[in-house]
Amino acid sequence: MELGPTPSEIDEVFHRLRVIPANKTCFDCNAKNPTWASVTYGVFICIDCSAVHRSLGVHLTFVRSTQLDTNWTWVQLRQMQLGGNANALQFFNQHNCNTTDAQKKYNSRGAQLYRDKLHQLALNACKTKSESNLVQCALDSRADK
Repeated sequence: MELGPTPSEIDEVFHRLRVIPANKTCFDCNAKNPTWASVTYGVFICIDCSAVHRSLGVHLTFVRSTQLDTNWTWVQLRQMQLGGNANALQFFNQHNCNTTDAQKKYNSRGAQLYRDKLHQLALNACKTKSESNLVQCALDSRADK
């Protein structure tokens, strides 16, 4: 049975992701230093926007704390790594999803395409890694996309 990442491995992944400039602000409202994440979209969000995401339902967006939650999976960490605020913003803009209304944004066709694409990329990335390299799967640099 595959073991999940340890708290120190989770901290290491988020330490690396938090230094990326686009991840230093909330994806939805631009608040500084977000400590929550929508795993579904691989984006960093603030605590206020995490409440909005929770109200949308887990079928649209699954929210976790990047500092408090210790039960992240390898695939979830990989989604955060392959996603990121910059990649999500670019995808949403390419699909003309520029609204600030969370209901419209995350119920849009563009959002559906992005969450499906990101989840499949993360699954494939982790499948190609051997079990002994699971930690590295989550810690690899973003350059391997």
